[in-house]
Amino acid sequence: MIEVANNGVGRVKVLLVYVGASAGSSVANANFSVIGLDQGNILAPNARQPFTLNFAPSANGQLLGYLQVAYIAEQGGCSLDSTNPATQCASAIAPVSTLEGTGTPPQILLTYNNGQGDITLFPSGTSRLDFGSVSTSATSSITFTLANQTSAPLATPSVSINSGVFSSSAFSLDTSALPATLPANSSATFKVTFAPGQTVLTTATLIVGSNSYGIEGTGIVVTDIDALAISYVDSTAVRTEPQAATPISFGQLVPGTAGRASLQFTVTNPATSFNPVTLSTLSVSGAAFTLSGAPSLPVTIQPSASITFMVTFSAAASGTFTGSLAIGTRIFNLTGLAVVSPVPSISLQLSQQPLTSGQQVNLTVEAASSAMTTQLGELTMQFTPSVANVQDDPAVLFLATSSRKLQLTLASGSRNATYEGQSALGFQTGTTAGTITFTVTFPNTPPVTQSYTITPAVIYLSSSQAVRQSPNLVVTINGFDNTYTAGSLSFTFFDLNGAPLSAKAMAVDASSDFHNYFFTNDPAGGSFGLQASFPVNGDITQIGSVSVTLSNSAGQTSTKATFQ
Repeated sequence: MIEVANNGVGRVKVLLVYVGASAGSSVANANFSVIGLDQGNILAPNARQPFTLNFAPSANGQLLGYLQVAYIAEQGGCSLDSTNPATQCASAIAPVSTLEGTGTPPQILLTYNNGQGDITLFPSGTSRLDFGSVSTSATSSITFTLANQTSAPLATPSVSINSGVFSSSAFSLDTSALPATLPANSSATFKVTFAPGQTVLTTATLIVGSNSYGIEGTGIVVTDIDALAISYVDSTAVRTEPQAATPISFGQLVPGTAGRASLQFTVTNPATSFNPVTLSTLSVSGAAFTLSGAPSLPVTIQPSASITFMVTFSAAASGTFTGSLAIGTRIFNLTGLAVVSPVPSISLQLSQQPLTSGQQVNLTVEAASSAMTTQLGELTMQFTPSVANVQDDPAVLFLATSSRKLQLTLASGSRNATYEGQSALGFQTGTTAGTITFTVTFPNTPPVTQSYTITPAVIYLSSSQAVRQSPNLVVTINGFDNTYTAGSLSFTFFDLNGAPLSAKAMAVDASSDFHNYFFTNDPAGGSFGLQASFPVNGDITQIGSVSVTLSNSAGQTSTKATFQ
């Protein structure tokens, strides 16, 4: 660890700390690097900042570097903040130290043969090993040799390829010839193949042990079919451009179920192409893979035109399945995994059946046996109204989240799935007739779906109130109608002794009002609030109570209230 320090009385702006190839040179020395320094930082007087100086030799023998710093210092009245050329501070480059390191032959040497002789590769080089320009219908391979240059056996370093953020690499790796241990003064080989699926420059990093080596290759058009741009999208609409070196993965599913994974492929002849391309072959191999929606063959794709088709993966038994997709002479490997579900058979139980509107009910998700491992899943609910022209009821939801989705945990050794530790999963049934459907999903497990019907019912009245507000009698009723068909109302008034004040009830047809309320202004399902006012001629205190009957398509319901 080294520090850069400001020992002066003015501020210093550190523009760059670097190792030059020679004294005073602005050309960086690739054998040395400065890490962890905030370049461009301003140091106050007596302030300091640490950094790390690394030595990574690219050759054997003694290697020199020259540590230098480019800076701007406040001195002689200048200011770092000035925009006036007369008072701005000038920059300078100061030599700091001469660096020396010795590159020694590695214990394990990586080489390849370029057809003219063996070439030694040095890690972290500035240039990439080029696999050349290769047709998208062809491949280019390089065989690398790992040599143990010591007199004792060494563990063979791990070998991998890092393609960065890309899910599909144009490079594939074959390490089948590498042993676990390299005997003394012996060697072994592995192969890297460049198989492009797209006409672009592709880069990657070959990693051997703790060392990295840049590699690259370019896909080019040699024949007309090489120009075709091939892509696919999955069920989430994520678009991927496959490379021929990397198998196209269909993910994993549970065998012997209706589960399947499908990818939609698009083959485009770019507008920049001069020639139409005719495909006489478009096929899929592999017992678990099928092709559908393909055009009749042969098919000719004009410039700017495209074709689409589907490839589907399904399996009757568990295991890893492979296949291939042939688009003309271009071949893409396919892979899919079918796994046995780690979750025992799931069932759903309700604390109340049958379901009715306006209730809060508990649901439990129960496994047939104790789970062997902890599994994370999801419980969702869907509501389908049976009332014409009604799309939903927002009151149908889980109480814990005020939504229609819960994350579930089925703990190891348990039979009940929980949400935040609770196995009783409360939900509201809303105020609309219809069907609630619950779906439980766990990874690698067929979804479990169960539906429950809420039947049409007579109007439910949650409260009623009768108040004397001279000269009016005011009746207020709250409730819900899960059929949305409330219509006729009747009111019968009684004196203080309970005798009816008229031989016939007062009838009101409120069908139009209810319809407008439910279908125009009401966002809360079948819930409603009703208030009726009746003017009275005479002594209002002699009216003791009122009986109200409401009707809908399911029947009648009544309530009685005493005037206050």
